[in-house]
Amino acid sequence: MPTYDYQCQSCRHEFTVTHKIADPAPRCPQCGGEVRKKLSAPAIGKSAAAPSFSGGGCGSGACGHKH
Repeated sequence: MPTYDYQCQSCRHEFTVTHKIADPAPRCPQCGGEVRKKLSAPAIGKSAAAPSFSGGGCGSGACGHKH
């Protein structure tokens, strides 16, 4: 499940919540106010690693082009 960072529009409290994409935004745990999702960089782990190109492809000439 994705993790989201929120900031309360009333008291400015910042917190993190893990929930489904379709779930509605939570309320502030300190004051109960409305929150806004903060913009954050995506997490990149081993599952998002760059593909390996050691098995052929255009760079090795396997595509038929002269390199």
